[in-house]
Amino acid sequence: MTDIKKMNEQEAANVAGGVEGYNYGNGWRTVKNLQGGYLALRTAPCFAYENEVIHDGPKNGQLVQITGSTVQGTGINGVPATYVWVYSPDYGVSGYVNAYFIG
Repeated sequence: MTDIKKMNEQEAANVAGGVEGYNYGNGWRTVKNLQGGYLALRTAPCFAYENEVIHDGPKNGQLVQITGSTVQGTGINGVPATYVWVYSPDYGVSGYVNAYFIG
């Protein structure tokens, strides 16, 4: 069974506040803020259909494990976004995700 690490108060405050460049550390977080559909895991920190690792990925409420630090990339319509490398145990894949969608 996988141990799930609980965030301390400082970690929770940093994530809730959206601190730019925050290193999430190696821990488990929940997928959130999806309006519909799925969370795309990507080969690069850039919003593009071509770089999706999995087409139908994690949904709201599912867990992903942070396995890398944040990096800057581009989101929808070229808007700057922060990405982090995660592993999804439900789908058995790793990739970049927009940090806005994990908490």
